[in-house]
Amino acid sequence: MIIKTVPVGMLHTNCYLVGDEKTNECVIFDPGAMTRKVMAMIEESGMRVKYIVLTHCHFDHVMSAPFVQEATGAQIMIHYEDSPYLTPEYVQRRGYIKETYRTPDVSRILKDGDEIKVGGITMKVMNTPGHTRGSCVFLFEDVMISGDTLFKGACGRWDLQGGSQESMMESLIKLHDLPGDYRVLPGHGDPTTLEDERRDNPYMAMALKTRK
Repeated sequence: MIIKTVPVGMLHTNCYLVGDEKTNECVIFDPGAMTRKVMAMIEESGMRVKYIVLTHCHFDHVMSAPFVQEATGAQIMIHYEDSPYLTPEYVQRRGYIKETYRTPDVSRILKDGDEIKVGGITMKVMNTPGHTRGSCVFLFEDVMISGDTLFKGACGRWDLQGGSQESMMESLIKLHDLPGDYRVLPGHGDPTTLEDERRDNPYMAMALKTRK
């Protein structure tokens, strides 16, 4: 398995390439801006993009998705709760966003518990609402693509459209309770591990206090 990362856009969103070197197929997570930069990462890898997976619907995670899809022929996937928000009216509603965008062609609507297979890699979809209703974490081997649910020492905002503090606390408990450890690759900032976040993340500690 190969994993590459490139930060894109004004919010330095982490765009990930996860590939199976045996089949030369890969998944692109969250191409949020800078299509040329994303395509350069793909071309450097020499892999064929099978899927583009969006962890949630916010502009900084989706802006380049239609253009990477056009260049690669990949299928786009997103959770059903967030799929209605991939329109220009929603994605470009903030006046400071100058990049071109159009509604992508979504090939598969995801739900909690689904699996995505690329080569010999099987990724489990885990819906973790809180940042948005359709926010998802993706688990495979010892890796967690956590989107804007879990960061190093923090978690995603819950005060935006579709966000909920109660849902975020419930999602952080779900992540805390996963068996074993994971390398956590977040939507922004540095990688971490789930064990480090169990020990040190103040938001996860706050969530555990709300456990019912």
